[in-house]
Order: sequence, then structure tokens, then C-alpha cells
Amino acid sequence: MSFTDLSPNQDFFNEEDAIVEFNPDGAFLSSSSVLSLLAAFDPGFADLVADFANDLPNATGQVTVADGLFDANLRLADGTALTGSFNAPATLRTYADLAAVSDATVTLSRGILTAAIAADGQTTALPGFDLSAATSALVLDAVNAIDATVPLSNGAFALDLATALGPISGTIDIAGGDLNLDLVTPFGQLVADVEFQDDAIFPFTAPVPVLGDINGAVDFNSGNIVASLGPFGNLAVPISALSGSLTLADGLANLDATLPIGAGLSLPVATDIEIGPLASEYIAEFVQDLEGPGTLANGILDATIASPLGLFDTTFDVVAFTNQGADFFAGIDGVVDIGGGIATALLTTPLGDISDNFDLATVAPALETPVAELI
Repeated sequence: MSFTDLSPNQDFFNEEDAIVEFNPDGAFLSSSSVLSLLAAFDPGFADLVADFANDLPNATGQVTVADGLFDANLRLADGTALTGSFNAPATLRTYADLAAVSDATVTLSRGILTAAIAADGQTTALPGFDLSAATSALVLDAVNAIDATVPLSNGAFALDLATALGPISGTIDIAGGDLNLDLVTPFGQLVADVEFQDDAIFPFTAPVPVLGDINGAVDFNSGNIVASLGPFGNLAVPISALSGSLTLADGLANLDATLPIGAGLSLPVATDIEIGPLASEYIAEFVQDLEGPGTLANGILDATIASPLGLFDTTFDVVAFTNQGADFFAGIDGVVDIGGGIATALLTTPLGDISDNFDLATVAPALETPVAELI
């Protein structure tokens, strides 16, 4: 029986045991896949990870996680033992240290982010990164994770939500044919006015006394709720008269509201909206309209971005954000059992518990996939 240590570069992954010397070269800064990124640090380790990923579907054993430190104790079908550890918080803090001493120029155009980074006396141009696609995916995941009921009054939602990105509070006004945002988010205050697209129309069926069931639609583009009343003609009432609630779960929004139509009568309005994809589509289109340059110095990204909503002067603390990632991983504990080509994860994370199964045959192809596509 042979024995393989998965941590040949152990000192790099454990800052408590050694002083990390982090000297990125062009291969690292220009890498676009997980394997090429690892190869820039340690080609031998990258080869080991690739071999490990190919052998993983036939492996048995367990990966334990304590405070973000991943320890693997696995065995292949031929009896080879695979062991090693990876300290995620320490590694991310290393990246934060790199950002603090790097300089960069950044350009955002039509949703594509390009950059030139200077570190250790070298300047390297990074390949274009599709920021609109990445942001769209992030918003989709964040919206899909929301499970809450939001009150609606006079066509405006009052938010006070806990999301995967942090707390969000404020108002979202959907009346008048446009989306008015006045929110406090984990990234700062967001005040915006975005016009709805022509296809932002959602049908509904509602019971009405005497008339029975009527068909209508919530037309966000025109700012009206329209319905056919049969022999009595058509009805168009502004969304600003709408009150009720919106229940969010798994990316779906169930609207349950009433609309006064005069003479003491109210029209019940109930419809399901796939709000996750809708929000994701809007944010992608919004990011594609952003244009402007930025600079990274001392870990702070400063940018002046032109958008359909006007000019934004933005400051983003890259070091703080990366350290927040390190703190996030430090809050992960649990085990991942591996056998029969399946990984069974039982983990606690800052965002909640994970109890799920994963097909290990998908790991090797993912390592060679461009990072932008994985996002």
C-alpha cells in the first residue's frame, strides 16, 4: 500500500508554521482556471490535484472541516492513501496581503472588466472578465435564497430582509412603469430608477362577484393592472393602488394583493413571478451599460463609473472584502463523506447548514473550466 501526502506545499497553506513568500508571476495573474491558478503556485501540487480529481470518483474516506481548515483522509481503489490539509482562511488572508501591496488599473466596458496589475516589479494584463454574468449569477443566488414575506402598500414594497449578501432594508416602488429603488444594502445605499422592459407582464385569474373568474395581467411596463370584464369592457387600474404582500421562496414570488376598483369593490390579484431570473436579467443589463476606469492602490479600488442612472464614484475595500471571505470560511465546520462516486456533505456555515450529495465525476472537468464560466 502506498501513501500520498496531498500537501507538498504545507508551509504555504499554514501561515502559523511559516512566513509566506507570495511572489505572483504572469502565469498566476493571467490564469483563468483553477488548475492553472494552482500551477502558478506549485506545478507539482497542481498535477497532484488534477490526478486526485480524476481518482476521486473511486475514492472512499472523509474530509473534515474545522474553522475552515480542510483535512482529507481518503483511500483509492488501489489502496493508495490520500491525506492533506488546506487552510482556507489563511490562504484568503494571504490574498488580502497581496492586494494591499499591489497597484492596478481597471476598466469596465459593456459588462467586461479588464485590468493591468503591478506586483513584485511586474505588470501583467488580465484577460477580460464578464462582470455582468458574474453579477447576474450572484444576484440570482442571493434572491433564490430569500425566504420572507414583504408587505406591499400603494404599489411599494417595504423591505427588511436578511439575505446571503447581508441585510437589505428600504423600499422598492413598482408603480408608474419603472422600478424605483431606495435601499440600504451591504454595499452601501442604492437609489435608482430603472424602466421595466416591454415583456414585464404577468397574467392572473381572479374571482369577481357576478362576473365569475376574470383574466388580467400585471403590466409593470405601463404601470397598470389590466383585466377583461366581459360585457362590461376592460379595466385598467394603476399599480399604485395595489396593496397586499409578496411571499418570496426559492426564487419565486407569490403576489397576494387587492385592488380597489370603485363603489366599494376590490379585485383580488394573485400571481406567481419568477423573481430570481427577472432580477438577474435586469442586473446583467444594468452592468452591461456601465462604463469607466478605476485604480487599485493600498488595497482600495477607486472607480468613476458612468451608468444610465448617472455618474457613480465608487470606493471598494478589496482587502476588507477578502478578509470577510476568510472570516466566512473560518465559520465552516463539518464532514464530507466520500464513497461510490458520491460526496455526502454535512456542514454548518455562516449562511446555514448544508446537507446534500454531489456527483464526484463532475470535479475534474470543473477544474479545467474557466473561472468566469464557473461563476
